[in-house]
Amino acid sequence: MKKLAATLCLSALATAVFAQGTVNFVNSATTFIRTNAVASASAGGTAGNTSGGTGTGGTWVYGVFTAASTVTSLSPSLQELLSGSWTFTGLYGTNTTLTTGGRVNGGNGVATTTGWDAGVTNSFAIVGWSSNVGGQNWNAVRSQLQGATFSGGAWNNWDSAHSNPALSGNAFFGASAVSFGAAGGGTGGLGAFSLFGTGPNGQGNPLTSGFDLFIVNVPEPTSFALLGLGTAAMLIFRRRK
Repeated sequence: MKKLAATLCLSALATAVFAQGTVNFVNSATTFIRTNAVASASAGGTAGNTSGGTGTGGTWVYGVFTAASTVTSLSPSLQELLSGSWTFTGLYGTNTTLTTGGRVNGGNGVATTTGWDAGVTNSFAIVGWSSNVGGQNWNAVRSQLQGATFSGGAWNNWDSAHSNPALSGNAFFGASAVSFGAAGGGTGGLGAFSLFGTGPNGQGNPLTSGFDLFIVNVPEPTSFALLGLGTAAMLIFRRRK
C-alpha cells in the first residue's frame, strides 16, 4: 500500500512538472519597451527606450501574466491583475545590456511557466516596472498597485511613492496589450511560444508592438499640507455644529 501511494505521488509530481508550458520571453527591435517621461539616470534617462540593466534584477523588471482565453483586455488602472482572473507565471525578465535599450531577456529566452500548461491557449500580458518600485518581487509591487489610478498618462495613489516622495518622476509602471497563445512543451511536442513574435508562432497571436511604462506621480509636500489643513478645518467645523 505504501509503495502504491509513493508511486502515485511521484507520478502526480512528474505530471505537474511535465505539464508546465514554455515560452520565449525575448522581444525584437519592433517591440521595444519605452518610458513616457523624463527620469533620473537610474531609471533610464530621458523618455524613450528603457536602458540596459545592471546588477541583480537589472534596472527594469518585467513579468508574464496569464488569464483564461476569454479575457481579452485590461483596464488602464490594471486592477484586474490583483484579482483571481489573472495569474503571475513566476517568469521574470530584465533589460538586456544592448545599447539600443528597450530589449527584454527572460531566462535566456525559453522559460518554464506556472499556471500556463503545455498546449493550453491562454491570454497573456507583460507587465513592467522600474526596479526602484519593488525589485524583482511581484508581491511587493502588487501591494502598492492596490487602489492605484491611471489618468493623464501618469499613475496616482501609488502607495510606495506616497511613502517615498523621492520616487516621484523616477518610478514607472505599465503593461502590454493582451494577446493569446498556446504554451510549448508537453506530449504534443509544441515548441516554446514566442511572446513577442521573435520565432515560430503557429501557436497563437504574439505581441507585435512594444508598450510604455508610465511615470508615477507623487503630490508635492505642499499638497499634503493643504489636504491636512482642509481635513482639520472640516473636523473643527463639525465639532462647533
